[in-house]
Amino acid sequence: MPSSPLHESVNTLLIDIISQDRLGRYLVAAGHDVDRALALYGWNIQLSEAFFPVLSAAEVCLRNTIASHLEALYGATWWDDATFHGQIRSSGKRIVLTARDKLTKSGQVTSGRMTAELSFGFWVNMLLPRHEAVVWTDLRASFTHLPEKVIYDDLYKRCDAVRAFRNRLFHHEPILHRDISKEHSQIMQLIGWLSPDKAAWIKPYSRVMTVMRTRP
Repeated sequence: MPSSPLHESVNTLLIDIISQDRLGRYLVAAGHDVDRALALYGWNIQLSEAFFPVLSAAEVCLRNTIASHLEALYGATWWDDATFHGQIRSSGKRIVLTARDKLTKSGQVTSGRMTAELSFGFWVNMLLPRHEAVVWTDLRASFTHLPEKVIYDDLYKRCDAVRAFRNRLFHHEPILHRDISKEHSQIMQLIGWLSPDKAAWIKPYSRVMTVMRTRP
């Protein structure tokens, strides 16, 4: 059945507001069928939303584990510690002090509030290779569930990959071309490395595989 002028007009308006550049990959995937491209765009939004529970679990587990270690290493107010500032260098110090000053204006600065205020990228960067010999001299004392075969570099690379994928979702980029099952599995595996109990708890809340199967 041919499209009505009204239907085509609505599609044109949608393409204009979404933008040709952003919709381009969907049009290619849909064989330049505009209706299917828009359906794929909507599905990509739903799929991105479905990843939120597992990404949230991974981020919270990682930042809490690292923050607890920083508190043990640098004290209850680790964000003000000069040795810690030297370790994270000027760029990291600027991020930490900006977060501290923001919290100071809105109320009390606590480890919990600082942990939540700092970005996922900051926490992943606390696993950069240069921190291993200073901050993580006994990695498995903090990451108690990390499998023996998983070395420091493996942990960092997995966290960084999850961070990059998370940022792609949060910037509304397409993920329809990615191996969704693999992405989900790797995030779940990371949560298991950090907390098997959290991994088991969050699994029923993830709709990723269900939504994946509804691709238009």
